[in-house]
Amino acid sequence: MSGSTEDAFDQEAVRTIVTLLSSNVPKSDVPNIKSELKTEFLLAKRKTKIPKIKARKKKKQSLTRKEKKALGFFENALPKSLIYKDFLPMNTVWLEYMNSVLDIQNKSIPVPTDKAWDTFTQSIYRADFHGSILNVVRSKCPSYIGKTGICIMDTKNTFKILSENNIVCTIPKKECVFQIMLKDMKIQIFGKHLGVRPAERTTKKVKGHLHPDL
Repeated sequence: MSGSTEDAFDQEAVRTIVTLLSSNVPKSDVPNIKSELKTEFLLAKRKTKIPKIKARKKKKQSLTRKEKKALGFFENALPKSLIYKDFLPMNTVWLEYMNSVLDIQNKSIPVPTDKAWDTFTQSIYRADFHGSILNVVRSKCPSYIGKTGICIMDTKNTFKILSENNIVCTIPKKECVFQIMLKDMKIQIFGKHLGVRPAERTTKKVKGHLHPDL
């Protein structure tokens, strides 16, 4: 059956139904028959559109350890030869950054008995130490004591520092106590409190009642 024949058949069916209803309903309702029948949808032979079901997007899975290794995530990204003087500007930027974080220029450094001391210390432990000059003042391993240099890499468990003689040394955080200089004030930091990845440390709170022993 051709398309024109089907359309003629549909129209004839519509007229038959309308005529039948017109003879059986009150005259006042006759003008509303066509609008109430919605002939375009109910009487016409048209296929109902089936809504397309969108495929769920698969969540991107994180890289496996093998894939990370292939991309070089676990390799030492530091060049073999580094010059201490080249990193001095990095230390200058870090000092400006700490002055901004701690607002040292507008406020005096609080003492441990002040109410502001806890906020001050939390800000230090949450700070980024890349570019800071770290000095190991205490350690379970005597060979680390006295090591000083600019922090060029901060990982979860270690600091990599570059000394003035251009030697990179890896210092374990947990075993050492570090000293930094801020506004002519020496501040000691217990490395075991920094045993978190730098990105995660910004939201971690250091408990004030921890015993200050290695």
